[in-house]
Amino acid sequence: MNPDLACYAILAWLIAVVIAFPSFRPHRGILVIVLSGTLFLPEAVPHIVKLGPIKLNKLNAISYACLLASFLFDFKRLLNYVPSKLDWPVLLWCLWPLPSVMLNAPPPDGSTQFHDAVSQLIGQTVSWGVPFFIGRVYFGTRESVRDLAIGAVIAATVYAPLCLWEIRLSPQLHMKVYGYMQHDFIQTIRFGGFRPMVFMQHGLAVGLFMVAGALLIVWLRRPAHLPGYLLLLVPVAVLVKSVGAIVLGFLGGVVLLLSITTATRWWLILFVTIPLAYVGVRTTGIWSGKDLVEVVSSSLEAERAGSIEFRLENENLLIHKALDRPIVGWGGWGRNRVKDTSNNDVTVTDGMWVIILGERGLVGLALFGMSLLLPVYKFAMTSNPVQWRTPVIAPYAGFAVVVAMWAIDDLFNAMPNPLYLLMAGALAVWDPVSAGESSAEGSREIGNEHAEQKDGVADVPSGQPKRFPGNAVQPFHPDPLNPRRGSAHPAG
Repeated sequence: MNPDLACYAILAWLIAVVIAFPSFRPHRGILVIVLSGTLFLPEAVPHIVKLGPIKLNKLNAISYACLLASFLFDFKRLLNYVPSKLDWPVLLWCLWPLPSVMLNAPPPDGSTQFHDAVSQLIGQTVSWGVPFFIGRVYFGTRESVRDLAIGAVIAATVYAPLCLWEIRLSPQLHMKVYGYMQHDFIQTIRFGGFRPMVFMQHGLAVGLFMVAGALLIVWLRRPAHLPGYLLLLVPVAVLVKSVGAIVLGFLGGVVLLLSITTATRWWLILFVTIPLAYVGVRTTGIWSGKDLVEVVSSSLEAERAGSIEFRLENENLLIHKALDRPIVGWGGWGRNRVKDTSNNDVTVTDGMWVIILGERGLVGLALFGMSLLLPVYKFAMTSNPVQWRTPVIAPYAGFAVVVAMWAIDDLFNAMPNPLYLLMAGALAVWDPVSAGESSAEGSREIGNEHAEQKDGVADVPSGQPKRFPGNAVQPFHPDPLNPRRGSAHPAG
């Protein structure tokens, strides 16, 4: 198979999805672009794909396709965009390559610092800022948020048979379709079998993606009236053999369960605080990580413990190097890595957080963290956990946990996925009033006196309309087989 096929595939896909965009409702057209690109575009393209001055890879091709389709067919929506406070961390994160590059040595390729700074700014904006912005613009209504959640479940369902195929026959779909392996085959061997990669960058990315889909179907099946057979995603996610993702999915489920049963938001807040605590104790040297290695060694297997120990040792070296340029970082070009006297690389950079710390410094890491976590904090602080299982609010609660899971996964892995950024963008426009929940209700505790409820409907005097949780007189119950149908008035 000709590896150049991957280059042609990206170009052909970009043209096809942009042409097809008007055939869908706008937010569903965006979902088609993001999910089809994430699921099937090639990883690690062997040759640079150029479209004029634009260089394309899997991630930025998805962003460019979303932007192009929006400009051509839905430009009015972009003009109606209203910035919010939560957009500032994302904007500053996208602009941060300017000081990061300008305050470092000139780039080794001979280009000017300004040219390099602008180039890195564009790359960072397209990869991170655009998916968040698209999520802000297109997923701000009840219907669009519900479709985003169901779309994630459907995408995981589409991947399930491909995962099972690779679990049985070994990861080779990328090789068969595009003519090359996207990652080392040796890392697909797990627990006497195979961990699938399908068309993602690594089996770890597939593991988190499938676990996120499984968590969403378990959480949303009743509120969204989804068919029960989709629960088969749960055993498939386990068979993917990504232990870290399975643990995160289990913890995410526990967080959701405890939140609604104890009627407190603090479980979610504690969960999303894990990345902040980890970065804090690691950068200050308070915690070495040896305890974690011992726990994994005693509960799982020596190989997994050795992998974590190797990562932590490399982190120690990379943190020490990063703190030589603590504010703006090393500005890219691998200068954040540790090399020996012969200029050979002696470190492996696994975690997203330590990569950002080295390249963009503490300020860049703080901006990146705020971009992901502030929308989750906003949802946690302005919503009532008692109502998280209602049809309107359940998708937001699922997104909050999935984004938190991804942020925790970024402590050990670097697996960007635009779908999670869409979810973060949707959380950024979460509004308790428009979602049918007043801020006053969001701050009440379960011990407060409420009207007696039966099956989630408050008893009211005869002749008055029954009100559902969240002040929604007639909530919309979506039909997954025909999303336009519902039992009341679909919003947006």
